Amino acid sequence: MSPLESFEIDYSSGLPVWIQVKSRIAYLIGSGAYVPGDRLPTVRALAVDLDISYNTVNRAYMDLEREGYISTRKGRGTFVAERHSVGADLAANSPVELLVDDMIRACANAGLADDDIIAMVAARLANKKLAH
Repeated sequence: MSPLESFEIDYSSGLPVWIQVKSRIAYLIGSGAYVPGDRLPTVRALAVDLDISYNTVNRAYMDLEREGYISTRKGRGTFVAERHSVGADLAANSPVELLVDDMIRACANAGLADDDIIAMVAARLANKKLAH
């Protein structure tokens, strides 16, 4: 069974689908579910499995490759990158930290100031505490 078989998109999370896919794969690599050299599903196969757009999966894969998590070999497929090809800074970041970085970038791109981002996160945490 592929580590991605149990993955489901959470459309109510507010996170873009491509970030959910990217974060899940980064988490699976970081946790050791995928190890260097493992072949990942093709973009098309993963898009079909998750019932999402090819372009969404492609964006996640392109970001993961740019960050050194995976490498694509023409005609052979997409593979988990060897550890030495991941930059020292990236290797030190957990998938959760990368997710937070993506969230901060998205907020900044939407025009939010740092204080507004902090206030939004604090409010979401407060709402989560009330829900439990």
